[in-house]
Amino acid sequence: MTRNPFLSVWTQPKETVREVLGSKGFGFTVAVAGAAGIGAGLINVQDSGFEQSLPVAVVFLLAVLLGAAAAILGAFIAAGLYTMVGKWFGGTGNYRRMVVAIAPCYIPQIAIGLVYIVVAVIYGEQFIQAPDPDSLEITSLPMSTYLITLLLSTVFGVWGLVITAKAIGIVHGFSSWKGLGVVLSVAAFIFVVLLIIGIIILLSIL
Repeated sequence: MTRNPFLSVWTQPKETVREVLGSKGFGFTVAVAGAAGIGAGLINVQDSGFEQSLPVAVVFLLAVLLGAAAAILGAFIAAGLYTMVGKWFGGTGNYRRMVVAIAPCYIPQIAIGLVYIVVAVIYGEQFIQAPDPDSLEITSLPMSTYLITLLLSTVFGVWGLVITAKAIGIVHGFSSWKGLGVVLSVAAFIFVVLLIIGIIILLSIL
């Protein structure tokens, strides 16, 4: 019996990844990553103050569209990095399978997105407003709402990391712990690249 990946990924991540590999294609990854990107886009405009320069509806629309596009592009880039770095760990996977395998990793991010959509609908413009710079507040939202969304984001984010490690392990034919090592190595690589770019920009300004 074929599982519904949106349900089974919470309790049977390995089995879900294997079934997705056997029954889905690139289109599924594009759809799931795009949906996950909506939440990421909303997170990026939260407390941003963009409503001062753009209509609120435009801010939300851009957040949704750019967030979805960035997530889809990011999925294909991440798959390439996971494939390359995984081979350094002795893996035998290929890019095509990796693109499909990481699709379930985005399902927890969709859950995060649903939370932020609800919060954005409830608070509207207040969701985007930057906190008062003369106060010690870190958000324009009620602190209880802010902490709840932060907690849920952390929980879902950790589970997404677990699924990613397992998916990489399945594709490359090694353990989930090695898969986690691949994720951390890729994260470290990206951090170093961004740090170097930041230093170059800073030096050019000075």
